[in-house]
Amino acid sequence: MIDIVDESALASARARCCSELTLVFVGIRFRVVSDSPAIVAYLRDYYSGLTSARNGQAEQRIFLINDEPGIEGKDWAPVKRSKGGSRGAKEAYFDVSDGRWIHKLRTGMVMFQSLEEPMAIGDLCANRAQVVNFINNQFLNQHQREGYLLGHASAFEINGQATAIAAGSGGGKSTLMLRALEVDKTRFLSNDRILFRPEQGRVRLLGLAKYPRVNPGTLLHSERLAGLLSPDDQARFAAMTSDELWDFEQKSDVMIPEVYGEGRTAASGNLRRLILLDWSRDASVPTQLVPADIHETPEILEGLRKSPGPFYQDEEGTFPPEKRQPLSRYVENLPGVEVLCLTGKVDFDRAIQLMQGRGVL
Repeated sequence: MIDIVDESALASARARCCSELTLVFVGIRFRVVSDSPAIVAYLRDYYSGLTSARNGQAEQRIFLINDEPGIEGKDWAPVKRSKGGSRGAKEAYFDVSDGRWIHKLRTGMVMFQSLEEPMAIGDLCANRAQVVNFINNQFLNQHQREGYLLGHASAFEINGQATAIAAGSGGGKSTLMLRALEVDKTRFLSNDRILFRPEQGRVRLLGLAKYPRVNPGTLLHSERLAGLLSPDDQARFAAMTSDELWDFEQKSDVMIPEVYGEGRTAASGNLRRLILLDWSRDASVPTQLVPADIHETPEILEGLRKSPGPFYQDEEGTFPPEKRQPLSRYVENLPGVEVLCLTGKVDFDRAIQLMQGRGVL
């Protein structure tokens, strides 16, 4: 066990980190060091189809320590979320002079967020998704400090032109994006986070290097993806009602290169279109894809808004109060972007037809 406020113990733990991996993202290069060869091997495989071939412009070292963190006796404060979940708080934190300790309450993982050498401690291989999220948070932090705005959206691109799909959690943005990938010319950009800002007469979009994590309904209703479920699970989920299946949570990773083939991922693009999901399973009217005016009705961008979260640390090293940017900021960051709304009944097949009819696909 490592006492997380004992600097000598932390220094010894860092010194034991002999396994290394370099990850090159857009604009930044991370050097991941760990005492767990297994997690480094996993990360090398996971990121192989997601990272850039170009050199990053800056380098940051990230430590991953496979040990039990000592959390007792610390003045942990719960992280307050804008939308309270039914399972209670997910994280707690306390701040120190050079950063913030964040405790993942459901898994026991502890992360130290700092400008110089962020660090994650815990059972790394049992919590691989949280390790990936921690690395990706450093990427999000870097680019938000550079003026990029965080959005809650999936995205794909065609010949460098990106389409983002925005909705709240459970709105169908991942499923629709994966349906779009059935068109051969499309490439995966992001599952549920994007960064974007106006730049030289265009809106630059950066995807997040994380494969889609989706629920069984998305897999079951796709000929390509159904095989990711066991035959028993396919039968079990097929017996559920559509409402039961929509609400059922059991996340599975969709490894894009393995499922869709090599060369089907991208790191960035120019944001050409934004599709807002304003549909409903209970609607009686058919699915429609209609233009939207975000200047007249900026509230339709609500599903795109996303708080930076407790890991966000600004360039001064401080942690701003957790709140989302105003809708006006989102409008300002979307000059020249075509905004469309999917309304009416939730119908993914019809949505793809409508997107093809408008030249989105």
